[in-house]
Amino acid sequence: MSIGTVIRNLRHEKHYTQEQLADMLCVSASTISQWECNRTAPDISQLPTLANIFEVSADILLEIDIAKSKRAKEINDFEKECDALYNQGKNEERLELCRSMIKKYPNDETVMYQLMRVLKITRENECYNEIVDLGERLISSNDPDKRYHAIRWMCLTHEENNNHSEALRYAGMIPSNKDLFIHILDGKEMILHCQKYFKEICNNMFLYANSLAYLDNGHYTPRQKHIICKKLYDIFHIIHEDSDFDYMDHDRMGRLCFRMAQDSAVMEEKDQAVEELEKMLYHFDKMSEFDNIKHSSLLVNTLSSDIKDIRKKDTRSIYTTFYGYLNDRLNCFESIIDEPGFLKIKNILKEKSDN
Repeated sequence: MSIGTVIRNLRHEKHYTQEQLADMLCVSASTISQWECNRTAPDISQLPTLANIFEVSADILLEIDIAKSKRAKEINDFEKECDALYNQGKNEERLELCRSMIKKYPNDETVMYQLMRVLKITRENECYNEIVDLGERLISSNDPDKRYHAIRWMCLTHEENNNHSEALRYAGMIPSNKDLFIHILDGKEMILHCQKYFKEICNNMFLYANSLAYLDNGHYTPRQKHIICKKLYDIFHIIHEDSDFDYMDHDRMGRLCFRMAQDSAVMEEKDQAVEELEKMLYHFDKMSEFDNIKHSSLLVNTLSSDIKDIRKKDTRSIYTTFYGYLNDRLNCFESIIDEPGFLKIKNILKEKSDN
């Protein structure tokens, strides 16, 4: 409840009209109306007079807004703690925190969003119905980011639980995002919009090309999969001709190098496979070192990236993940498992995982 609503309720309790209250305060009736509609608020110097008129303490007038402010801070602190636990890979602690907060704020969208997010990672099958329930509530959110992720997670959760028809229904809710801004922006706004688009190209093409390269239905040969990944790797360099890559660029490029190395090993192109794994390590090391960058390449030279604005992953988990991949996919790397270069990379990944 806002201070304007409190004033309106207290005025009704005293049976004052807006005009009567306005006369007592030496303001216009329209000013009272503006307060009660929450378009404006009384000056802090007027609060003692209002408190005397309504025979309440000034604290009462501010109580709701103070409580609201405290809640907003608590939710903000909760979100930061969730992100910190995510970065540290402490998903069980994050789930416990979300469970505690949802009891206190069962209808808060941020709390529901964080709970759905951690359940999707840790309890997708066990908590299927709960994920669906949270998603249905978030779909009506006015926050486009929360709405998008709710739809996305609902789609993937239904698919993981063999409910393909529902997964398709939710997939169809994502708009095609026809770009109208290109027709209405000008000057610096147009430059910024277009340059953000080129950055987004890299991310979107990674998702689609990676999906093609991971197909296991015989449509593409290992050589063709390698070509797909190499083309995208080259696109990153075309857009960033100054090699001014940011955190996520290095993440994507490192993953592409792993894919290429895997296909090269299957084709028994041993030296190439080891070289691509070395490039993978290079990009993951750059991720680990990344702080900020002001892009200089022509297509992105008004953009910058700072690690503070990125939901940074714990880089150790990247090394751990890909060390695991090298062990789990020994059949793919069979041609190079005894190569000194391959063994060296495995040892480096293990060492960085443990540190």
